Amino acid sequence: MLFSSKRLLLLFLGFDGQKYLFAMAATLKPNFTSHLCSVEVCEVRYNIRILKMKDSVFIYIGEHNAENFDELSMAMLMPTSNEMLSTTIMGEPVGAGSEELAQKLSKKLKKQVYLSANVPNDRIVRPTLEQKLFEEINNNRECF
Repeated sequence: MLFSSKRLLLLFLGFDGQKYLFAMAATLKPNFTSHLCSVEVCEVRYNIRILKMKDSVFIYIGEHNAENFDELSMAMLMPTSNEMLSTTIMGEPVGAGSEELAQKLSKKLKKQVYLSANVPNDRIVRPTLEQKLFEEINNNRECF
């Protein structure tokens, strides 16, 4: 038998002949929240998906109708100093620009950032998407 409320979970374990045995556990609030926004650049629609976690955030940027997960970078401030630690986990390690953007985002958000920016690395699309992403952070800080 299971009894549940929003704050408490009570599970009947059995009867040992003298007393009933129960287990109690407090329920926790979910640690993940998601947010989606769309941006149009040069007549192409891009999705920006945000997965906010307890101490970090995952940000995915990709074309609306062709979402690919081809790269992943991570950046974070070192807890003992103000130095930035970053790496490319998956994809081209040089030239894609995601690692640098992950660093900027980590400095702005003051948390660990995982970034997958599957967009052209040109002079128009990537800078425009970066600007829109920072606008989204300023307008919806609670989502990050």
